[in-house]
Amino acid sequence: MRKLKNMNTFMMCFSAGACFLLSFLMFFHPLRQNLVANRWLALFVLTMGTAFLGISLETTALSNLQFILPPALYLGTRYFVEPLLVFKKKHWLHFLPYLVCLIFQAIWATTGRDFITAILFETGNFKFLVRDLLPFQFLAYITISYQILIVHKRNLKLITAAVKEIDLDWLRYFLVILAVISIFWINDAVFGFAVLLKIMPVIYTGAVFFLAYFSMRQVAVFAFSNAELEEISDLLEHPLPDDKQKTARLSDKQLAVLSKKLDELMVEGQIFLNNDLSLPSLANQLGVSIHDTSYLINKLTGGNFYNFINQLRVEEAKKLLMAGRIEELNMVGIAFAAGFNSKTAFNTAFKKYTGCSPTAYIKQQSSN
Repeated sequence: MRKLKNMNTFMMCFSAGACFLLSFLMFFHPLRQNLVANRWLALFVLTMGTAFLGISLETTALSNLQFILPPALYLGTRYFVEPLLVFKKKHWLHFLPYLVCLIFQAIWATTGRDFITAILFETGNFKFLVRDLLPFQFLAYITISYQILIVHKRNLKLITAAVKEIDLDWLRYFLVILAVISIFWINDAVFGFAVLLKIMPVIYTGAVFFLAYFSMRQVAVFAFSNAELEEISDLLEHPLPDDKQKTARLSDKQLAVLSKKLDELMVEGQIFLNNDLSLPSLANQLGVSIHDTSYLINKLTGGNFYNFINQLRVEEAKKLLMAGRIEELNMVGIAFAAGFNSKTAFNTAFKKYTGCSPTAYIKQQSSN
């Protein structure tokens, strides 16, 4: 038992050190990507490190800092998906539990007692302390942050045809890990199942290294100019045509002119073959706003930019496959020649729009 306790203490100290190093790297991110979002995430990781240190030292002196965890995680997530987000007075409300805890901690310190370990209620041998509120608050913020990322992934399809690198799936997976951690945390606070308590340090350490790996590999989510970001923000706030509006965003005449121009760009110019094509760049070539371009695509196809461009790319890939270019280019070459920026994106889109993989498609056409 003593040996296991020593191992757990070592794991917590190790995790705390890893958190302090990671928070430094995230605050001064070497790739200078998503700076504000990463700095909020750095605060989250730093606070998590102090929590691990408190566990290893078996002290509650740092426990009140843990109330910073939920808002830091939430605001970090918000800044990843809203590049023009400005910190406002209302955002301080997320830190209210921490401020309340800080005030009561100072008051209770005069009596020699620790507010964080104060009993809120007890039933028989069970005692629910102030600090036991933390995992429940944490789990609630994780749920809200996860929903934000789901909406973000859907919104990306309005502005780009390649979402894989910027869909923040790594952050969603990290939230799932944190949800698991919060369950272990709740067990520690309420239920006390011994098996879960034993493996809890391993889960904590794994979460830190998962975040370290993916946070250092991230790319800029919205690599656009400030003017484009302002238009994109407006589009994401009002993503679909509003049928209740008395005046359409584009008149029938404008739709006809832009439809012809769009057709020329796609059929004659074949700009969809550009791997880096995005809604802002298409809007620039059409000579209209980003929001108008999205509106145009929705009116003409009933879908979004992602579906519009990738359907064209899949059709091009089908032509290349049937022309026998597979032997010359191989499957990766076909993917890039058709405008995709990765084989994974190609396979996903191809199966979505044809119902089968590229290899299966070749076999089907050969047998016909």
